Amino acid sequence: MSAVLIGSFFALCLAGVPIAFAMGLSTLVGILYHGSLPLSLLAQRTVVGVDSYALLAVPFFILAGNLMNSGGITDQIIRLAVALVGRFRGGLALTSVLAATIFSGLSGSAAADASALGKVLIPAMKRQGYGGGFSAALMAAACVNGPIIPPSIPLVIYGLSAGKGVSIIALFLGGLIPGVLLSIALMIMAYIISVRRNYPTTERVPLRQIPRLLLPAMWALMTPVIILVGVVGGVVTITESATIAVLYALFVGFFVYRELKLADLWPILVQTALDTALVMFIIAVSSGFGWLLAISGLPRELAAWIASVSSDPLVILMMINVLLLVIGIFMEPLPAMLILIPVLVPVVSAVGIDLVHFGLVMVFNLCLGLLTPPVGILLYICANFAGVKLEEEVREVMPFLYAGIAVLVLITVFPETVLWVPRMLLD
Repeated sequence: MSAVLIGSFFALCLAGVPIAFAMGLSTLVGILYHGSLPLSLLAQRTVVGVDSYALLAVPFFILAGNLMNSGGITDQIIRLAVALVGRFRGGLALTSVLAATIFSGLSGSAAADASALGKVLIPAMKRQGYGGGFSAALMAAACVNGPIIPPSIPLVIYGLSAGKGVSIIALFLGGLIPGVLLSIALMIMAYIISVRRNYPTTERVPLRQIPRLLLPAMWALMTPVIILVGVVGGVVTITESATIAVLYALFVGFFVYRELKLADLWPILVQTALDTALVMFIIAVSSGFGWLLAISGLPRELAAWIASVSSDPLVILMMINVLLLVIGIFMEPLPAMLILIPVLVPVVSAVGIDLVHFGLVMVFNLCLGLLTPPVGILLYICANFAGVKLEEEVREVMPFLYAGIAVLVLITVFPETVLWVPRMLLD
C-alpha cells in the first residue's frame, strides 16, 4: 500500500496538483486500494490532525509576527544592526544577516522575514553598489534562520508530530546555537565576497552611540526572551506564550513605536487568517497520509533496511541528511516534515538518536531547501525585490548554501551544538 500511496502522491504533484490536495487525494486512493478501510476514515483523520490545543500556538505566532512586521520593529532592528556591523567591509551585507538573525526571534517564519526585511535591505544594498543577484541571494540565505531561532512554527509542528516524548521548549532552546552558527557562517562568507568585490562599508557609528540605539531596539529584542523565560520557568505553556507575544506586539506597536494604527488591524488579521488556513490545511490532510504510511509497515521496512546498511547513528543521520537535501529541492519544509516524520522518527529512535537533536537537523536541512529551485520560496521573494532573474540569484546563492550545509554537518556530527542549551536550562 505504501507504494500506491507515495506513487499517487508524486504523480499528482507532477501533474501540478497543490501539495495539500495531493496528500488528501493520495490518502483517498490508499484507502480505496486497501479495501477494508471506510471512506469516513479520511474525514476522521483530517479532523484528528488539527484537534490539538497546542496547535493554537501556530495562528498566534503568525499573528504576532505580522503585527511586528507592521509595528515599526523592522526599522529599529536595522538601525541597531547597522550600528554594530556597518563599519566593516560589506557593512550592509553583514547588517542584512544580523538583522535577519534578530528578526528570526520575532516571526518564526522565513517567508515573513524575507518579506519584511527584503523590501528594505535589498534595494538599499543595490543603491550602495552591491550586485542585485548577490543582494537577493544573501537576504534569502539569511532568512533561513526564521524557522530555526525560536519561536519557530516548524519546530512546533515537529514537536507535536514526533510524539509525547519530544519537548517543544527543548526544540526551541536547541535552535539557538545552530541559528547563531548559521549567522556566523553567512557573515563570514558575505565578508569574504565583499572584500573580493570591494563592496563598501556602510557607516561608522561611534561606539558611544550604540547604547542609544540599543534602547529602542530592546523592545523588539525582548520578544523571544519573554517567550523562552516564560516557558522555561513554567509560568506559561507554548500556546500561552504565543498569546502573550501577540499582546506584547500590540503594546509595542501602538504605545512604544506608535506605528501601528487601528486601521492596520483588519488587513493584518485577514493575512493571518490566510497564512493560518494554509498551514492548518496541510497539517489536517497530512494526518491521514501519515497514518496510512504508518500502518503500511513502511517505517518498519525502512528501519530494517537502514539497519542492514549500518547501525552507527552518525552514518544513519548522514544518510537521512542526503535524503532530506534531495527532498527539500522538490518540497517545502512543512509538507515534507509531515510526510517524513512518521517514517523517520521510528528509524532514528531505534538506534538511540535523540529526537530533539534529530528535529533540529531535520528542520535545518529542509529549510535549506528554501534556497533551491524549483520550490525555494525565499528565492522568488528576494528576486522580486531585487528585480533580477532567478538564474542570476541561484548562481550567487551557492556559496551561502554551501555555508549552510557546512553548519548542517557540524550540528549533525556534534549533537551538543543542539542539546547543550536545553540540558543546561531544563535538566
